[in-house]
Amino acid sequence: MSALNLIAITTLFGGAVWTMPALIRRRLRDPMRLHLCLALLLMGAGNLLAQAPVLRLVDGATFEGFSKVAYNTEVLIGLACMVGFLRERPVRRLMPPWPWEIGACLVCLTAMFTVSALLPGPLRDHALTSAYLVDWRVRTFYNFGNFYLLFGYAASAYLAGRHARRGGPLRRTSLRIVAVGLGGLALTCIFRFLWVNLPTLREPGRLIDYPDVFFFGQVAAIVVCAGLSVPFFFSVVKTVREMLDHRRQFHGLEELWHRLVEAYPELVLEQRRGRRHGLLVNSSSVYRRYVECRDGLTRLGPYLRLAAEKTAKPVSQDDLKASASLVAYALRLRRDSPPDGGPQGEAVFVLAPRSRRSIDGHDYEEDLGTLIRLSRELRAIRTGPCRGVGPPPDDRA
Repeated sequence: MSALNLIAITTLFGGAVWTMPALIRRRLRDPMRLHLCLALLLMGAGNLLAQAPVLRLVDGATFEGFSKVAYNTEVLIGLACMVGFLRERPVRRLMPPWPWEIGACLVCLTAMFTVSALLPGPLRDHALTSAYLVDWRVRTFYNFGNFYLLFGYAASAYLAGRHARRGGPLRRTSLRIVAVGLGGLALTCIFRFLWVNLPTLREPGRLIDYPDVFFFGQVAAIVVCAGLSVPFFFSVVKTVREMLDHRRQFHGLEELWHRLVEAYPELVLEQRRGRRHGLLVNSSSVYRRYVECRDGLTRLGPYLRLAAEKTAKPVSQDDLKASASLVAYALRLRRDSPPDGGPQGEAVFVLAPRSRRSIDGHDYEEDLGTLIRLSRELRAIRTGPCRGVGPPPDDRA
């Protein structure tokens, strides 16, 4: 198996797998997505079965010529599903009348099955060489298959190009690449038709030989697969970027969260604590840690008020370094206070979000960023040269 074949087969199967989760969530009741999944799956299976080692293995387990008919059936039906997907007219019932691409596919497959049944045993393992193409039945087999391939690739290229005129940049780029690749595959079908029916084209010494066109077809198939993979790769990049952002936010709150949990262990449910430090962090994990930090700061409110009263000068909410020092000092007061008592009075809600983008003045993303910066300032205090926060200067006199 060549590297190009391996890339094409892997990409086709990968695309089919990519469509399955959404299809399963819909309980296979999404005809458009089902057609796309079947198209990629069948064309991938057909290309895999067309490989010489697999072909010999399947023929040895069944009968000579079985794999030839089987992989052509898979490719033609897969191509019919692709045309139906691009036409946005998927098959919704098993009984006729079917769309014209399904009817044409069935006619060509019936003719190929009939011709294969008429072939003698030695000719059923045929190939696109002059030794086999002298027999009219072999030529008929390839002509019917090639007719539908040309029709399917050309129709898909036209439909993909038409769809590429609308939609977002990602959709247009993907469909344009797919249209170019399908157009290249349609050109290989034209050459294959001439190769099968014109003996002079198969004479040695020609400028272009069938292996050259076969290589061009492999490249065109890779282009189609690349176009189909563009949305997948972009979604993977987007997912990974979001995961990294969530992980950065989750660990950005770690210093503040650990200090508040040490003071108020009841902030975290014990059965969840072990699971929330894994490698995979999602938006729910970040939001839960954010809520726990906010809850902890609210509980620390009386000590924050006491720490603010002991501070020589008022602490501005815009001064994160001063706010971090105030939180650290409040935590120290909480640690040194009697277990059964603490300061009484109204709590102080520090670092309230004040977003210019929201009407009510509260914005989750802005407040989350503020708490992350506060957590970093707390870490800087802990690891800095002073290491910790003592009482305010006016209390030391």
